[in-house]
Amino acid sequence: MSPAPSPTVEAYAGSSYPERPLRVFWRRRWRDIAQIEHQERHPDRRCFIVRLVASRRTRDDTRLRLCYDYANDAWSAEPLPSHPPEATAK
Repeated sequence: MSPAPSPTVEAYAGSSYPERPLRVFWRRRWRDIAQIEHQERHPDRRCFIVRLVASRRTRDDTRLRLCYDYANDAWSAEPLPSHPPEATAK
């Protein structure tokens, strides 16, 4: 079984790349990132838990864990369970 292809992510690069993701090509369409809920930096990668802007068609609440692997210059994406924004504020 071959690994999933790397998603295409557009990210802001201020003093370093990636400083923050802006949008991702997810499920055959571009989706803007509404919120970065969490971010963490590791020696070999940088990860972000993001909430995508809800689609007008589906009104979905998509959350992803996006990780950028420095050595391979590649992004990975993992879908996460959705939960209301109030739950993240606790």
